[in-house]
Amino acid sequence: MKINFMKTGFFYLVFLVLTVSIAFSQGNSEKIVPLDSEKLKGKIEHNIVVAQDGSGHFKTIGEALDAIRVYLPKPLTVYIKPGVYREKLVILGPVTNVTFEGESPETTLITYDDYAAKDNMGTFETYTLKVLGNSLTFKNLTIENSAGDVGQAVALHTEGDRLVFENCRFIGNQDTMFPSGENSRQLYKNCYIEGTTDFIFGSATALFENCEIHSKADSYITAASTPEWVEYGYVFKDCKLTAAEGVTKVYLGRPWRDFAKTVFITTEMGAHIVPEGWHNWNRKNAEHTVFYAEAGSYGPGGSSGERVDWSHQLTSEEAKKIHIYEVFAGKTKPLDFYGNRWYGYENDNSFNLEDAWKKDVKNFPQIKPRAIPPSGSGSVTESRGHVYKKLGDRELELDVFSPVHAKSSRPAIVMIHGGGWKAGDKELQMPMAMALAEKGFVTAVVEYRLSPEAQYPAAIHDVKEAIRWLKVHVDEFGIDSGRMAISGSSAGGQIAALVGFTNTQEYEGATELEVNASVKAIVDMDGVLAFHHPESAEGQVASEWLGGTYEQNPEIWDAASPLYLENPDLKPILFINSQYPRFHAGRDELVSKLEKEDVYSEVHTFPGTPHPFWLYDPWFDSTINLIVDFLGKVFHLEEN
Repeated sequence: MKINFMKTGFFYLVFLVLTVSIAFSQGNSEKIVPLDSEKLKGKIEHNIVVAQDGSGHFKTIGEALDAIRVYLPKPLTVYIKPGVYREKLVILGPVTNVTFEGESPETTLITYDDYAAKDNMGTFETYTLKVLGNSLTFKNLTIENSAGDVGQAVALHTEGDRLVFENCRFIGNQDTMFPSGENSRQLYKNCYIEGTTDFIFGSATALFENCEIHSKADSYITAASTPEWVEYGYVFKDCKLTAAEGVTKVYLGRPWRDFAKTVFITTEMGAHIVPEGWHNWNRKNAEHTVFYAEAGSYGPGGSSGERVDWSHQLTSEEAKKIHIYEVFAGKTKPLDFYGNRWYGYENDNSFNLEDAWKKDVKNFPQIKPRAIPPSGSGSVTESRGHVYKKLGDRELELDVFSPVHAKSSRPAIVMIHGGGWKAGDKELQMPMAMALAEKGFVTAVVEYRLSPEAQYPAAIHDVKEAIRWLKVHVDEFGIDSGRMAISGSSAGGQIAALVGFTNTQEYEGATELEVNASVKAIVDMDGVLAFHHPESAEGQVASEWLGGTYEQNPEIWDAASPLYLENPDLKPILFINSQYPRFHAGRDELVSKLEKEDVYSEVHTFPGTPHPFWLYDPWFDSTINLIVDFLGKVFHLEEN
């Protein structure tokens, strides 16, 4: 019988894809079929389970590594079930966008026992795990060199860029960890690291957050070899330095090479840390090139009074500048597969109704904050928590408010909150959204990625996707897709104008939804129309969102300015402004453009008002009425 090998191969590959593309999770009850690592070498691009008892796809981590396709088209996770994995592993450079996740560091152990004097292999071949790939994450694992106290014996050797280790343990003695690579950036969060001498050494830029650093002998913790041209070396923030019983004389660090950089910020130091803190490795010239510093050290070993005079004590302001965003800044983009910062982000809660009111009431004692009305009032239907966009594990949501007694499809308003592109929350728009729903509009308040998470144009792409999602779900919410508007306040006003005036791929972003993101009208409440403008005062917060100052990125500053768009898709727009010209920079020039193109616009200014006037009485109702009147004209609602 003649066999058609092309067809046979095709069906075999289909079988493999179906087998591997099951939606795996560590708690998944689906039976997992073991896979042939030789036949699948370099082919897998879906999640993998490793289990020594044969219940996973592979029994060893090494087999899983061999099977992963290089330069993956999308991220995957290797779930490692509990066990002691005695393996010497190398993750090669072409392996990217993979998460290696154990159940817990107590139950999931990777171990090996090579050491420098063994067969004369030298320090750099003693690793248990060597990481050369980029954009990799490791969670809930213990990585150990079990050789014992026999000299240099590395547990972890890392040279890749954008590496994250979370809730991991690193066990060894001398030279436990080798975070190296002069272009490598590495984050260690909530980890435990132990060793004897120089047990954190190398040239990488590495940030250790909330880690326990445990000394097992009188010796040195760090031995950085930071290159002269690298701004940061090792940074320890909110860590705890502990020691084994009997250990009484430990130095924070010594320079493996000149220009070594190591900083401890708000770190608890046990009594084992020597008063002088640092050692020069008997090289006087190193004292003139290294940067060894502390800020806010506390505990028995944290006293700064007897530190060596060539180390530094940072002020609180200087310490604040050593922020995760600055440590991991570089000439390469700080983005992961989904356009977010690869090292995560911190929520900025600085702009909220309560704090804004406390600030503004000092100058405007008559104001009263307009809070979110209680649910179940009877006139508005609330539908919250709709996920309109997924970015890996990250989900973006919107909330929809509809008139209860609407008898036909209603015009809709997509509402964008402010907060300097870095703070704020969609809840800030809810009072207005509910008030406008009572007036007959379907309103949607939108969560979008802020600058700590992802820089421009991520927010623009998010808001446009929210508009598309709403258009796909018009029947569910009773929306008239032909009468959709977008409104925004402060930074949200700038975003609303830019979203409304653009339709090219630069601004659209990737989507699988086969509808457009166009709107028919725009409402801009105190949102700038031009970042670089005589009236504009946007500085640091704009720079954080736009990836640098105007001098650094003039093209991006202009591309994000509705006034400076080369071929804008002009729409009717309502400007509602406070007394401060800086918050409508570029408005008057834009109005002139609109007039020349015979596009309708309105300008209303509330004199004697704080910037976020829309949050307060006595301007809340007036703002609502202006929006309703404007959209009534644009959408010809009086004819309905």
